[in-house]
Order: sequence, then C-alpha cells, then structure tokens
Amino acid sequence: MKYLIIIMLHIAYSCQGQVVKKINYLINSLEEAENSKDINEIKSIFDDNAILYTTELMPIKNKEGIVSIYEFVFSRNDVENVNYIVDSTVNDAPHYYEYGKIFTKKIGQDIVSNNFKIIFEKRKNEYKITELSFGDNNKLRKSLPQLLEPTGNYNIGQTTFFYDKNNSGNGRLLSFQIWYPTNTNSDKKQPFRSEKVISNASKFLGIPSFLTSYFSEIESNTILKAPSIPNKTFPILIYNHGYGGFTQVYQTVFEELVSHGYIIVSIGHENESALLIKEDGEVISNSPQNEFYAKRIPELNGSQIGEWQSLILNSNEIKDNRKAYEELLKLTPLYNESTRLWQSDTKATLEKLHVINNSDSLLKSIFDFEKIGIFGHSLGGATSGQMCFGETPIKAGINLDGFQFGDLYQNKLVVPFMFVSSNQEGNRYLRALTFIENSKENCYQIAVKGFSHDNFTDLKYITEGDKKAMELQRILIKRFFDKYLKNEKIDLAELEKEFEQISISSSKISRY
Repeated sequence: MKYLIIIMLHIAYSCQGQVVKKINYLINSLEEAENSKDINEIKSIFDDNAILYTTELMPIKNKEGIVSIYEFVFSRNDVENVNYIVDSTVNDAPHYYEYGKIFTKKIGQDIVSNNFKIIFEKRKNEYKITELSFGDNNKLRKSLPQLLEPTGNYNIGQTTFFYDKNNSGNGRLLSFQIWYPTNTNSDKKQPFRSEKVISNASKFLGIPSFLTSYFSEIESNTILKAPSIPNKTFPILIYNHGYGGFTQVYQTVFEELVSHGYIIVSIGHENESALLIKEDGEVISNSPQNEFYAKRIPELNGSQIGEWQSLILNSNEIKDNRKAYEELLKLTPLYNESTRLWQSDTKATLEKLHVINNSDSLLKSIFDFEKIGIFGHSLGGATSGQMCFGETPIKAGINLDGFQFGDLYQNKLVVPFMFVSSNQEGNRYLRALTFIENSKENCYQIAVKGFSHDNFTDLKYITEGDKKAMELQRILIKRFFDKYLKNEKIDLAELEKEFEQISISSSKISRY
C-alpha cells in the first residue's frame, strides 16, 4: 500500500555518500539496529509503552505495534541504509530529546529526508525510547477516531462471564459479554479495545498490529461493572458475531441500543471466534490454523458452491432461491454444524442469564425474559434464523448479511424477522425469498446500497470513518426491535424514505 511504502519508518541513508563524523548520540543505537535489521535490538531499545507518530498512519502504540512495523519494513528488504543526523538535543531528566533529519536510501531510488524527534527516558542505567516521530510536527497524526455518542437516556455498563467446559451447560467453553443500562456516570470509560484483545485479534486476522494498536487509545462510552438500575427490567438482545469475529465487534451499535433501554448479550464461540474474553480481561487466543476452524474455510471455495451462491445473490425467482439454498446446504455440512453449535452456545447462554438474573450481585433482576430478540452478522446472522423456529424464547430476530445455513430451510420462522443484506454493486444482494415465503410471521428483506459485508462491524467505521453508514445501522436495528419487543407503532417502510440507501425489496406482512 502506498502509505506504508511512504512511511517505511523513513529508515534512512547517509548524506549523498559524504563521510560524516559520528557523534555518540543515543539515536545511534536505533540507527545501527535498523541498518543491521536486528529486530531483537529494536525490541530492547523501545519502552513497552512507547508510541510512534507519523504523518500517514494513526499513532502506533506500544512496543508490539512498533516492532510489527519494523518487521514489515525489514521483510521488504528494499532499504540500503539509514542515517540520522542530530541537529539539537534537550536534557530534561529523566527525559532526553534529540531532533534532526533522517535520510532514507531505498534500492534504485534517490535519498529522501524527513524530520525526526525522539524521546528517551532513563531507566536505571539505560535509556529507552518512549516516543518517536517522523515528519513535520504540525502534520503528525495524533487525533484519534471517536465512537458515535449514544443518543438514548441511559449510560452503559459492561461485564463479562466465562465458563469452562465442565460448567457451561453444553460441554463447550462459554464466554459472553453483557452491556446494560445504568444511571451511573463516570469519566473512567473502557478503552474501545484492550491491548490484549488488539494483539490477539490482529494475529488471528493476519493484520499487522501497527495498524490497530491505537484502538486501545480510543475511549468507548462504556463503564466497567457500573451498578445496574434497581427495580427495573429491560428487553434482552442476543448477538452472535460473524465467523472469526469476537464479542466486541459491534460495540458502536451495542452502546446505542443500551442507551435506549436494551440489554446486549454478545456471545463468543469456542474454536471459531478469534478470541474468547475471560472475566478478568485475560484472553484465550485462537488461530485460524486450528483444525476445527481450518477445515471449514475451504468448504465455501468450490465452484459448485459459487454457482448456487450467485443464484441466491442475483435471482428474484422464488424457485431459483429455493433450489439454490437446497443445493448450498447439501454442500456445506460443516457450516450447518457450526450454526447448530452456535445455537447450542446461545441456548446455554440464555440458561446462564436466568441464573445471573436470580443471584448475580451486579445484574440481579434486570432481565425481561418475555422480551428477547436476537441479531447477528454472517454466520451469527444464520444463528439468529436457527433460533427462530419451533419452540423458542425469541420474540424477534435479524440476520445481518449472512447466508442462512442450518435448519431453517426445513422449518418456518415463527417470530418477526428481518434479513438485511449488503448491496455493494448493481442488484446483487442476499435474497431470502424462501424463508420469507415460509414465514409464519412478519418478515422483511432489506438491501443496503453501497454496503459491503464488513460494514456490519465497527472496524470499517473506525478505520474509514463512515459515520452515516453506522448511524443507519443503529437506527435500522433499533426500529425493528422497538416495533416487535417494545410494541411501538413503527412503519418500517418509512426507512426507505429516510435513507435512500435502504430498499425493502421483499416482505411478508400479516399484521402491523
């Protein structure tokens, strides 16, 4: 990517071949490590909480993030040499500052120069780099993205529950996080992501941590373990993330819904979540190379499957949709199995919520079990459909951009349901005609023009800043659950007038 190549940490070269007498500046140790591509020396030079500023990337926070960009640069092997020329220094114990120019010579290119500033802090008998910046100080990217402010009247509390296989109720590891309404306010909000979550999620997704390390500096609107509101119950919304996601991927939407009086319960899934979060904030890491996860990924890559997926995405004929889903489900036994496992995790979570409601000191008596909704993204959306047929405690559900794997094809939706699909190009979107036709309750098909699959997480909003796209999702989901869980008089067709991106392409309405 262009901006990565531009940065390259501005690893530099000597001035036009001139011989410059070296003075023993502290930055010399960094220069030597860069020229020798000594990643271990890089690790020893930087402080654990160091931060790197550039004019191109968001701040890169902590040693792990900084080391990851050096690893990226070294792996390209296109830098000949570096040279830092110090112009001035400031000694303000225990801090020591050096300012100057860095000269970069890449293979086959002219030398490029840039400003640098480096701050060392003395630790016992050695100096550690605590801050490093490259570029014009007035152009450094130091401002961070902000989560959207919740628009409701409640503040947001959050807590986590984790059960081992012997205590989960279904023989699997069970981890879920709960966001709930509170009247407590606090200036001490939770970070958008903890450093442990960032590190493990980045490794799982194959994203260099220097691209996401700043997430821990973004403040959420959530207060850890805030007191709940006594003598008041709230509707419950169960959330299941997409395949390889984790429980915090839709926090911007969670916070909005909680501020309007919902409880969010977001569930992790053993072997298939990027990570599971424990009650103390520790993380159980996962790897996409684990046998359970790895054998599922190729299942969707066959040309035969692609043919049926294409028919679901493009044909408005009910017979095509029915046939395509029939064949797709035959070819995806592992994804069907995963949908059932996630259904099992969801049912186990609901059982635990009853226990929590009866005895937990923080959340006792706040859950309204007569008003339970479910929503999810991708495979988590399929899990919503899987929970909405037969005998079920669920009263309304949403599938966000997920092929409907599992057993719904052989059954009928028995609660109001909404299929929401991305519509990135032309008339291509996930059609749910089979499930709408068979539904026993109100059912909607909504396509959102310009949306990609990744729009239904926080990541795209945080990295690209599409505020309107996130606001649309918050309103769409809230309106649906307000209508069917809170019995508010809402005409969902009005969404088409309010948002030009929204198209209600198919629906089955038996009652308002």
